[in-house]
Amino acid sequence: MKNNSNDLSHFIHLSEWDDSEMMEVLSKALALKKENYRNPVAREKVLGLIFLNPSLRTKISFETAAAHLGAASTLIQPGQGTWTFETETGAIMDGDRTEHLKEAIQVISRYVDTIGVRAFAGLENLDEDIEDQLMQDIVQYATVPVINMESAREHPCQALADGMTILEQFDQKPQGKKFVLSWAPHPKPLPMAVPNSALEIASRLGMEVVLACPPEMTLDKRILDGIEHNANHHGTRFSIEHEQERAFQDADVIYGKSWAGPIVYTDPDEEHDLRTREYSNWTIDQSLMSVTNNASFMHCLPVRRNVVVTDSVLDSPRAIHIDEAENRLHVQKAVLMKLWGLL
Repeated sequence: MKNNSNDLSHFIHLSEWDDSEMMEVLSKALALKKENYRNPVAREKVLGLIFLNPSLRTKISFETAAAHLGAASTLIQPGQGTWTFETETGAIMDGDRTEHLKEAIQVISRYVDTIGVRAFAGLENLDEDIEDQLMQDIVQYATVPVINMESAREHPCQALADGMTILEQFDQKPQGKKFVLSWAPHPKPLPMAVPNSALEIASRLGMEVVLACPPEMTLDKRILDGIEHNANHHGTRFSIEHEQERAFQDADVIYGKSWAGPIVYTDPDEEHDLRTREYSNWTIDQSLMSVTNNASFMHCLPVRRNVVVTDSVLDSPRAIHIDEAENRLHVQKAVLMKLWGLL
């Protein structure tokens, strides 16, 4: 039997690493990319990847990262080749879900050295999503390190890739540059994990951080208080702007992203109308980009072209979303190396 989870080093929330630990991983990722690093230093390791939600970049980049380090990986997609999982604590399992997460995670822990888990927000209980209840349950059941591959609350692997991309853009000197996270329309209500994490990494890199969004799409205060604390700690500032063009003025980075406003938990019909009708003019276009300081454009992908952002912005030389996606591979190599004692 492997160690109890309380004795393990997990990677669940970026805030669990102090700035020196975070920069150690980012510096390692930059070096790995420069070296095109492929070395079987982890050839006896096995990485288990549990996807409770769809993926493209996360799945492929983690499988590739493991392969480049010489480790094996195994994919678990409940209901697609493995049993369906029940995630609710205390559930009466008389429906179509076959295996409880409590047993599944304990068993998988006996087979692999690290477990990556992707589990989106349910968008039904705000407190549970902010507290990351499902991910915390998984950590409690696990007896090997767990990596958050996106949870209800945040996406720390994406945040590291964002941070690495920003460091590349500004010759590793992003301090004082203006970072704007801009809400954008979308046909579906999306989780708040990526925007939460994008704000965190930018604030911890010492950037001036602006959240640009309609009033009803303002992120949860419990998250934003942490962003303000980071900004104060690094001698910069965090602000919220509800007028999109004003927010874009003199920006150095524009990060486009859609998310469902907190009202989705109490009035999903109203949230849908706001997202798809009232604020449909929040699409990021060249006119908005023209008031920036020749800003780079970032997006975590997948992106809805000409809904979230126009073709002309995505296809411009200032769009760095493909580099951002590539950097998922390098930061995840560094994360695995850190958790496996290989840094």
